Amino acid sequence: MQGWSDTPLTKQGIEDLRLTGKYLQNTKFDAIYSSDLKRAMDTAEIIKDENLKNPPEIKISSNFREIFFGFFEGSEAAKTWKMLAKPYGCSTQNEVSAKYSIEFAREVLKRADPKQWAEDVNDLGVRIEKAVDQLLLENCMDSRILVVTHGAYIETLLLKYFKSNFGSSRAFPDNGSITITNLTNDDFKLLKFNFVPEIAE
Repeated sequence: MQGWSDTPLTKQGIEDLRLTGKYLQNTKFDAIYSSDLKRAMDTAEIIKDENLKNPPEIKISSNFREIFFGFFEGSEAAKTWKMLAKPYGCSTQNEVSAKYSIEFAREVLKRADPKQWAEDVNDLGVRIEKAVDQLLLENCMDSRILVVTHGAYIETLLLKYFKSNFGSSRAFPDNGSITITNLTNDDFKLLKFNFVPEIAE
């Protein structure tokens, strides 16, 4: 459960991201944003380094940081969730999410945190709203923006704004995948979710 833990990218992760970067190499970005965690900043650098269209400097923002697991940061996910899920007749986070919802699972984690540091979807939702406002404030309409963030962050954003697209299913993206949205002052549309360049080629 890495959350805010600043773990490095794995060798496989770096190789996967180079494929993502190569897929995007001819895409002209007007701005690039990254979470302030090292694995995200390294991801943004890999994609930027592959880009052939004179990419802009990367803007770092904590608004795009991953969800915080609080007391459970760095713990083994399977063991932690076996303990947390037991009172609900489950043994994994996915089982809790399927039986109730991912929002409920995040609340279970927050309630179980003895320090009450862990974020739930409402806590992360506040940062997501700040991130959306930041993108609108700092960029012109019709800008093409690359945002490098994290799995639970993307899932929370998608369920916050596009829940009808997923119903009761999870919206957790694969590592190195691409999700495309169209954001304006009046509308927010999901155009593509979890596109993996390696599989598409």
